[in-house]
Formats: sequence, C-alpha cells, structure tokens
Amino acid sequence: MSPLQHGRPEPALPSRRRLRAFAFDPMTTRLSGKFLTIDIPHEPALRPGPSGRLVQVVDYDAARKCWYLPVNLDDAAVLAQQGMRPAESDPRTHQQVVYAVAMSVIEQFERFCGYRFSWRGDEKLRLVPHAFEGRNAYFDKNRRAVLFGYFRADDRDPGANLPGQMMFTCLSVDVVAHEVTHAVVHRMRKYFSEPTHPDVFAWHEAFADLVALFNHFAYPEVVSEAVATSLGTLEAGSALLDLATEFGASTGRGAALRTAINALRTPDAFLQAVEPHERGACFVAAVFDAFLDSYRAQIADLRRIASTGTGVLPPGALPVDLVRRVSAAAATTADVFLGMVVRCFEFLPVVDVTFGDVVRAIVTSDQALYPDDGAHLRSTLVEAFRRRGIYPPGVSSLADEALLWPKPPLPLSLTRDDAPIDLSPLILQATLDLDTGTPSRTASTETVQHLRRSIHAWGLAHAYELGLDGEAGDIEMVNAQVVYVQASDRQPRPMVAIQFAQRRDDLEDQRTGKDGQQLPRARRAAIRAGTTVLGRADGTVEYLVAKPLPLSRPSHIDRLPEPLRPCVQQYHRAGTARLADMRRWLEDVEDRDAMSAWTSEPAALRLTFASLHADAEGY
Repeated sequence: MSPLQHGRPEPALPSRRRLRAFAFDPMTTRLSGKFLTIDIPHEPALRPGPSGRLVQVVDYDAARKCWYLPVNLDDAAVLAQQGMRPAESDPRTHQQVVYAVAMSVIEQFERFCGYRFSWRGDEKLRLVPHAFEGRNAYFDKNRRAVLFGYFRADDRDPGANLPGQMMFTCLSVDVVAHEVTHAVVHRMRKYFSEPTHPDVFAWHEAFADLVALFNHFAYPEVVSEAVATSLGTLEAGSALLDLATEFGASTGRGAALRTAINALRTPDAFLQAVEPHERGACFVAAVFDAFLDSYRAQIADLRRIASTGTGVLPPGALPVDLVRRVSAAAATTADVFLGMVVRCFEFLPVVDVTFGDVVRAIVTSDQALYPDDGAHLRSTLVEAFRRRGIYPPGVSSLADEALLWPKPPLPLSLTRDDAPIDLSPLILQATLDLDTGTPSRTASTETVQHLRRSIHAWGLAHAYELGLDGEAGDIEMVNAQVVYVQASDRQPRPMVAIQFAQRRDDLEDQRTGKDGQQLPRARRAAIRAGTTVLGRADGTVEYLVAKPLPLSRPSHIDRLPEPLRPCVQQYHRAGTARLADMRRWLEDVEDRDAMSAWTSEPAALRLTFASLHADAEGY
C-alpha cells in the first residue's frame, strides 16, 4: 500500500515511550502525591509482559503459585495515559515499573559506553516482580533473571507504612535500577561474579548504588524540589542522595537503606570495612564527595549573584529562576560523573577487579577523551578517592601520568603481527548496530565464528605478551567489540576492546581436605588470569590491563626471545604476588564461613548476590 492515502502521509510510530512509576517508591509518592515519568525507547514489537528485545517480564508468584495477567503497554488506553497509574494492588503496574526502569538503565549504559547493548547470545533478561516472599531482591546469573521479593512491613517500626503492610521491592525505582545494574555488569564482566578479592563484590555493589543514585538526577522535578528544599546544597532536607527510603523505613531501620553522604572524609571506614556493601559505600561516598565539590564550584557564581556578592543566600524561598539554573547544573554535573564511572568499564581488568584498578581505569578512559580536564573533574575525583583511602598500590603519585594504565611492554598490533585479525567485520557490525533507523543486520554465523577463531588465534600467538601462560591450558576469548565514545571535540572515537581469560587448574585447590579426593572442576574456586586489550581501529594496541599468574614453567623464560624476557619475568613476579594475595583471602573467607566444617564446597562458591543481599538484610 502506498504511504500516501488521499494525499495524507501515514503517521509514524513514536521513537520514545513515556511510562509512570512511583517517585521513588509508594511511600514517598503517597506523601508527596507525585509520580515519575520515565522516558525510554519505544519498542514497536513489544509484546504483553512486557516482553521486548532486551527485557522480558515474567510475573509468576512462586509463593502463591499463580500467574498474574501481563500488561499490554501497546493497548490504546494505556498509551493514551502514558502508561497505567502505578498502584500497589495492581500487579500489571508492577510489571510496567520494572520494565520502564530496566530499559532506562540499559539506555544509560548505551549512551555512555558507545555501543548497542545486547545480552550474550541475544538472550533476554528476565524480570520477575513477585518471585518470592522475603526481604530481598537479587540478580541470579544462572537463571539470567532479576528476582524481586515482597514482605510485610515491620510491626513495631514500619516507617510511614501500616504495620504488616505488604511491601513490594519491585516498586522501588532504586531497587530495580540497582539489581538491573548487577545484570548489566555481569554481561560486561562475567568473571566479576567470582570473588577473589574483597573489592570484587564491593565494586559490584558500589557501581549498582551509583547508577541508582545518579538515576535520581534524570528527573528534573525531583532535582528542583531537592534544590528548593535544601537551599541549593542538596545535602540537607532532601532524600535525593538517599537510596531505597521505603525499603529501609519499612524494615525497621528508620531511615533509607543507604545514603551517598558520609561527612567524615577519612580513610578509616574503608580500611576497616570487610562486608561488600560497607566497602562499596566508601567508594560511593568518594564519588559523591567529588560530585558535590564540583557542583558547588559550578553554582558559586549563581550564589554570588543571588546574594549580592556575599555568597550567603537571604532567608526565604529561592527564586524560581535560580532553582531552575541550579537544578540544571546539578543534573549536568551528575551526568558527567556517572559517565566517567560507566565509561571506565572497557578499561577494567577481566578478573579480580580492585578499587585501585577502577581508579586507574577512570583516569585512563577519561584522559583519552578529555586530555585537558579543563573543569578539574578528574583531579577532584582522584583527590576524593585519596581522602577516603582509595588509590592503587605501587604508583609513584596521583598525577594522571602515574595513574594511566601502562602501554604494552613491546609494540603490539591486532592486524599486523603474528596471526593478524581482520577487524573490518567487527567494526562494520558495531556501526550498523548504532543505526537504529535501519533493520537489524546480524553478521552471519560463519563470519562470527571465523572472527572468534581469528581473535583466539591471535591471543594464543601473543600469550606471553598479554601476561598469560602459553603452556598452561587454553586461552578463552571472553568478549570482543568495537565501541564509539564521544570525546571533548564531540567526535566519536572508535576503540577495539578484547577480553582474554585463562583458567589455571594447576593452581587450584583440588582436594576436599577430608578424604583427599579430587574436587570436580565445577566445584572448585576458579583461579584465572585475564587481560583486557584496548586498541585503535587500525589495530595498534594502546593498553594492556593484565592480571597475570605465575608461569607453570618459569625456567622456560630463558627460551623466549630476548626482547620478551624482561616483561614476562615482570608478569611472573606480579602473578606470584597476586596468587598469594588471592589464596590468603580465600582462606580467610573459608575460616569465617560457619558452613566450612560441614561441607567440602569452597566457601567462595557460596558467595552469591542472593546470599550477599540476604546477609545485608535486603538488597
């Protein structure tokens, strides 16, 4: 049929969909009378559930053994009112909330990371709004699902709720954003779910909290109210920097579950913290220290103008124009800091991440795009980390040049050295994926398999240069992609990012400790080396982010080519120290686990997001 009928063009489908959610949970919406409007991409083929390209809501209540009627967001009545009005009594609105928040979080990652997001094998993330009865919500990597619990409010201290009232974690925007971020992190670094250092799960928790907290600044009405209430400080009289207020209040805490504000800018809390949420909270506090310092600098001129040069605002409500300008500055600054943290992911190691690694990754990724740091945001953030006791060990200073990841010890090229890779299919696919106006064109299975074999062969040929062991088992090509990130000149910068990992069975504890029998591979705490390769579109390798292990045959170093020996010896020494640190920490986890005396399963394998959140009395 012609696109013109009687001279009139056919109406086009909208590019965006607006859906309502609680602000940021039912309790605060009841007290304020306000809802959030979440603006997300419009999926034209969205099925009831909702079920789209990336997310599938599966609303089965296991405790009550029933299915809830799925919401159809393309129903005319629902479209006409920007989604259903959220209600605690209507499960369909619960489905709407989890879908809207999940898609909003994923879009944030796409915007900062510079590529079209997808799950492994183009599978979907399942969201289960009423998965179980309990004070918990967590990401389950085995089910590839985020499971939300529901519970009754505390009888003695329910906050602004009725004693015994049914509370739904799926209705908290903060909880949904936090848990979906866990799923996204697992997609980007699947081995970050293997705790080999106290910072691995702590980074998971810190990053999920940062995404949930900075998500508040995406809603102008929320920011404006916080600015007006706190007279522009954002710190007093405002819940903008609090996380999961209703969840914390309804469980008897009397306050939000966590907050970004911690007045004492000292390293004491970080040095003493062991539990992942507590350790991660120190990282979150440091980021918000830097955010608030930068925000104050951004609005200093506005305060001077409004106070006739004194910097002290007169009593009374802030002028509407001032609130609008200050709110815009807060939202923009929050967006910049969230971008700095999100973009660092491609610069993180493949395994065994530490907060020191994160600091170096943030500095390296940001310096590559904004070398001048004209607003001193990078230096402000590094200083905030230092005050909290968070910095990489072994660096000579906290200047940019000392914190940057090192260049490869020997010149490396993905396209010109031994086993060269043809990167053109990878670059072409990444470019096509970013064009949302054309039908999806997936590379053929044969092309994908050939590319994977080619990258794998390059990794084998350059194992020693990458900090891996050429004689200690196969090397896994974990992921490879091209990203386009925007630089200071507003132009996209293509970057090739490849992840390699190598499991070292010879270094793992393979005995039960009871009868001396060998543990199956799946029941052992994995010991892995890993390297992130970052290169230009022409194949030149810019950075190697290596987590080495000791060589299985150190004596063979002398057989390597002379130029290669010094860097391999350095990798071997660093790997020996890393292995010793890992073993000490795993032994400490074993000693602190009460179940260790009753089972041969390593305690590290029992550290999951479900158990972690349950131990912390919620997510």
